[in-house]
Amino acid sequence: MAEKKSPPAAATAPSGTAAQQPGIQVVTQYVKDMSFENPHAPESLVSGWPAPETNVQISLGQHPVKENLFESSMHLRIEAKNQKDGRMSFIIDLHYGALVALANIPKENYQAILMVEVPKLLFPFVRELVCSMTTQGGYPPLYLAPISFEAIYMNELKRAQAEQGKKSGNA
Repeated sequence: MAEKKSPPAAATAPSGTAAQQPGIQVVTQYVKDMSFENPHAPESLVSGWPAPETNVQISLGQHPVKENLFESSMHLRIEAKNQKDGRMSFIIDLHYGALVALANIPKENYQAILMVEVPKLLFPFVRELVCSMTTQGGYPPLYLAPISFEAIYMNELKRAQAEQGKKSGNA
């Protein structure tokens, strides 16, 4: 019976491949700005007010800080109104950001990573802040539903392409 020889280690794992692996590192994450307005407290907190109708608006941003270092940010504005008379129960305005290092990633992928993948990493922390702010404001916790950052990104790309089409049509 012939003896099987294993290939030399160098043939199976080229040297330096660990250094060449693509990477996303969240260097730090932070609250840039955060406010909770409770304009009709304590009236809005007593029984008799119906559960508020909640409107969540989200926008994403990104920009370079240094070479391969970027800020990825998320802005949430949440308005909760009394369903009967439209009076505001509470308003949350939250700007949350992260400093992100990208390594060995093609530049054409930066925007998608910073507008989709990084917000996915940040969202659980943003969700916890919103929950904490509503409970500290005297309301039941508001748990944000999962967000499709892919859909937001694709809509933004379509909007930018349409805008670019209008500009080139007017030129």
